Amino acid sequence: MKDSLRRLKLWILPKTDKDIDMEIDIHNLSNIYHFSIVVGIVQIISIIFFAIFKFNTMSQSDYLGAMLRVGLSVVLCVIGFFISRQVLNNRALIEKHRHKVKFFIGGFITLLILWGMYASIPSYVNHQQILAFYTVELLAVLFVKLTPLFTVIIIFGSYLAYFLILNFCFEPGLINPYNYLMLAILSVVGAMINYRMMVNYIKEKNKAIGLNKSLELIANHDSTTRLQNRYALNQCVNDYVGKDICVAMGDINSFKAVNDTYGHPAGDDVLKRFSEILLRFFKDEEIYRYGGDEFLIVVSGNDIETFEEKFKKINECFASVRIAGIERNLGCSFGCVTACPADVSEFFGMLIHADRKLYTEKERVKAGR
Repeated sequence: MKDSLRRLKLWILPKTDKDIDMEIDIHNLSNIYHFSIVVGIVQIISIIFFAIFKFNTMSQSDYLGAMLRVGLSVVLCVIGFFISRQVLNNRALIEKHRHKVKFFIGGFITLLILWGMYASIPSYVNHQQILAFYTVELLAVLFVKLTPLFTVIIIFGSYLAYFLILNFCFEPGLINPYNYLMLAILSVVGAMINYRMMVNYIKEKNKAIGLNKSLELIANHDSTTRLQNRYALNQCVNDYVGKDICVAMGDINSFKAVNDTYGHPAGDDVLKRFSEILLRFFKDEEIYRYGGDEFLIVVSGNDIETFEEKFKKINECFASVRIAGIERNLGCSFGCVTACPADVSEFFGMLIHADRKLYTEKERVKAGR
């Protein structure tokens, strides 16, 4: 019994997160926007033809009543069009005023249903099908994703209320109760299923997006240092073309000796600590692990002096690092260049130039020992 009640509660009040709610709201606003355009145009055309061809064929009261009913639908479409367009053009409003957005969506559907009730009364009185009411209910079920609780209250509630209004305020017995009840139940169930399908679709889509981002992160980043790798560089190399940039190629002094003496795990610890220091001075998107113990830094601008000054501070920080089990002073060297590459080949030419300057700097360091 408890399990059945829990499942029923989840159907009436399903658990959704903020992102799912926001995406459903955007979907509903988009549908209201397009619905308002299409229906508004159709109703404007119909009101024009009605005014021309029915003016002399109906009594004045019937004519004005029909014009009023169609006119109200046009007013509703205009309201739906302008409000939904304004919110869709500024997505920040959806997140900032979530409750107001939901109130607008629910209010618009409620007004539309009330209009369907009002527009169908003459048809009912004339022993005709209440098509306007049925059409509005169908549109609400198909084009707007309503939460189950709102569906039960508004969709089923409107069917029940309208049945009572027509039978007690107008001529009773013109609607088959069984068929009417079945249609109401099918509408509610259809709206619930429509909502659940939308929620499941968004969940699966977000899961796939998250998986793709994880795979992209793995492909673009080095597993040891978590910095960008050469593959990531190849993806964004065109972003550097035609811009003033400073490029530095650097590596860790005597890194091979660290690996040979203390082992590769110790070498990995050195690489991690070195990358942490680089991230103190540069952004993640500016640093690449180029290979082995080589690191590439690319920043915008042509202030080479400030650029080189940072590497002096990096060397000072790295020299003060102490790693358990490694009895060796750590150091690093960099070769820096600045230019405005005209194409990709010139950019990679800068890397070669920076690598040569790095080699010169390493020779100077060796000579000074």
